Amino acid sequence: MKFLRTGALAVAMMIVAGAAFSAPLKLQPASPQPSPKAGLDVKYAWNGTQRKIRDLSHAKQVMSKAQPGQPLRGLDYRDTNKGEPVLTFNEAYNVAAEITGYIRFDSSGIYELETWSNDGIEAYVGGQKIGYVSGIQGCEANQLTEVEVPQAGWYPIKISYFQKLGTSCLMMKWGKQGEKLTWTPNDVFGR
Repeated sequence: MKFLRTGALAVAMMIVAGAAFSAPLKLQPASPQPSPKAGLDVKYAWNGTQRKIRDLSHAKQVMSKAQPGQPLRGLDYRDTNKGEPVLTFNEAYNVAAEITGYIRFDSSGIYELETWSNDGIEAYVGGQKIGYVSGIQGCEANQLTEVEVPQAGWYPIKISYFQKLGTSCLMMKWGKQGEKLTWTPNDVFGR
């Protein structure tokens, strides 16, 4: 039994060490470079009050009946009070959203990106997955992802998101490698 625990611990340490030394995900800039309007496009689907959205897979199924919504100002939607609308939608519960647009990086380099959500999220920037939570959670940080921005400019962003019950939030932090993460300003998002 002791051998099994020691072996499991060694495997876990190798996985952590491998993740710590993995190369940043290289982002692909939008081609051609757009001249977007401010904000992000969003489509919403509401699943009514009876059948609760419990995970991303279910949220993506619900999105088959999605309709365009009022654009988002960016990714600065702090934790709401219970019963308040989700993002720019008029319902508070069982909401699925697909968010698309662009994010602008003003210089090349290695950045750290961190999504925050309540509940599930699958977020891509420049073709790379930077945030993922399949199920239900409170408003909290998801994984911190290191990315390589090869050149200044606009990068596509796509987010699948859902909110089941209670409160909702959707936010993002960013920062150049070695710098303190800050909330991503709304003026770097375009649609």
